[in-house]
Amino acid sequence: MKKVPTFLVKIIKTLLITALAGFAVTFTIYMTNAENKLIYYVIRPLLNKHYNSQVRDRRV
Repeated sequence: MKKVPTFLVKIIKTLLITALAGFAVTFTIYMTNAENKLIYYVIRPLLNKHYNSQVRDRRV
């Protein structure tokens, strides 16, 4: 039985740690509903400010 090269073990270990960290981050974002809070408290006020400042032209 051949030994697994050291660099291959390091790559697999790095990939597993990265995948676990990525899963933990996305799980936390999902469970705290952070993406919707970001949209509601940050993006929506910016869009409201932008669109409310536009000049309206309601001629038919």
